[in-house]
Amino acid sequence: MEIPENRVIKINYENDDLSRPVKDLRPVVWVDEQGYSCLLGPDPQEGIIGTGSSVAAALADWEQQLKERVRAAGASDELAQYVIDTLRISKDDVW
Repeated sequence: MEIPENRVIKINYENDDLSRPVKDLRPVVWVDEQGYSCLLGPDPQEGIIGTGSSVAAALADWEQQLKERVRAAGASDELAQYVIDTLRISKDDVW
């Protein structure tokens, strides 16, 4: 899915106010006529998407959708497995 650059909201993923899933997975956030959307994955059908009337609301909805996707994930859900693996690894484990 291509999102026009002028609609993408720049997020400082190092901000301490953000949750670990947002910081580690870095979903793209954009604005359109309906409000704000937040997506991890190739498109809304295959990915994990959240929506809201503000950036914070879209991120909160995205986190809820992320939790539900991981909870219901089967072994063939590559995106959910990526999320699980990414969040399981600590930066301290790498180096």
